[in-house]
Amino acid sequence: MFDAVSASADIGLTLEEFAPLLTKAAVEIRLRMDAVRRGMAEGDLRAVALNSHTMKSVAATLGAEAARRAAFDLECCAKGGDPARSPELFAELELRAGELLAELDRA
Repeated sequence: MFDAVSASADIGLTLEEFAPLLTKAAVEIRLRMDAVRRGMAEGDLRAVALNSHTMKSVAATLGAEAARRAAFDLECCAKGGDPARSPELFAELELRAGELLAELDRA
């Protein structure tokens, strides 16, 4: 679960200072999830890896460990060229990104 108060404190910002980052992070996550979905649909593991990598970075910045881990796992799978595991890991990323976005929308 994402906690904006803890995440802001972890990087030394007040919640007020952190709030604009949350809005930008939500936009970026939505854009990258759309790109991951396209990559999955087209079998473009390079695009999946690139966009999962960016999502991993955004989630890490926010301290959203479940989303970061899901993005990392899919990124590694895509880089390794393992299309058989990609759907399972993609489903996990969809779930974790959805949870994070719901939290960001409430923050």
